[in-house]
Amino acid sequence: MAVNTMGYVCPLDGGNPRIVSAIAYETISGGQLVYSSGADGSISSGVNSLASTDIGVATGASGAKFNGVAIQTATSGNYVGIATRGLVIMRAGGTIVNGQPVAANGSDDVLPLASTSGADVPTMVTAAVSAKCGRAWSNTTSGNYALIELTP
Repeated sequence: MAVNTMGYVCPLDGGNPRIVSAIAYETISGGQLVYSSGADGSISSGVNSLASTDIGVATGASGAKFNGVAIQTATSGNYVGIATRGLVIMRAGGTIVNGQPVAANGSDDVLPLASTSGADVPTMVTAAVSAKCGRAWSNTTSGNYALIELTP
C-alpha cells in the first residue's frame, strides 16, 4: 500500500467536502482510494429506504472503479467516510504535471492520465487506468506527493 503516510490530508474542500458514509468491506486506512462494491438490488425506488449500509466500499480503486478517498481508518463491517470532492494530498505513481488529469492505479497512487510526447500529441496510459479520478494542482515526481482535486 503506497498511501500517503499521513493518511487522508485535505487542505482545501471548497466549503463542500462531499463526504459519503459507507460500510467497509475490508480494513481500510485513511487516505486509501476506494470504490463502491456491493450486491445488486440493495437500493429501492425511494430515498426513505436508503441507508449507509446499502453502500459498501473496498480498496484497490483503479481506472473506472474509483469513488473517493477514505477519510479515516475503519475495520471490515464498520462505517467509513469517503471524500468524493476536495483537494487531497496524494502520492504519485509517475511524474505529475499541474493541470493534468490523473487516474487511480489500484495501489493508492495516482498516475498521469495523459502525457505529451513529440509534438505535444496526447498519449494515454494503459487501459487499466483510463478513467480520470482528479486533476493535479501541483507538480511532482513518482513516489512524492501532489495536490489532487477529486473530480467525477
